[in-house]
Amino acid sequence: MSHRVSTKTEITDKGLAIAALTQAGISFRESGDQIHLTSGDVRNAVINLKTGEISGDTDYQHTTQKFGVLRQFYSEAKFLSEAAKTGTIIEQRDVDHEGNIVLTWSMG
Repeated sequence: MSHRVSTKTEITDKGLAIAALTQAGISFRESGDQIHLTSGDVRNAVINLKTGEISGDTDYQHTTQKFGVLRQFYSEAKFLSEAAKTGTIIEQRDVDHEGNIVLTWSMG
């Protein structure tokens, strides 16, 4: 039996969301204030840019944990955007053994 899965996030900036999805290698299509995800573990999920909610369905094996990857990439995109405004230079990007993104930077 199908169940709706949703999680509240801060994903409300379309440009940052697109940058995050591109970095994550997730394809998508835009439709007004929504981004429909079309690939990967989050295929058929929808990001509502007005509310930040990501919604999906258990029929597609969606879980809040799988949606967490989107939050992680969005946080990185947001940090990179803010860093660029202040002249901060990202020197290195790594992913540790737990899947966390680790950025090394220096002040410009």
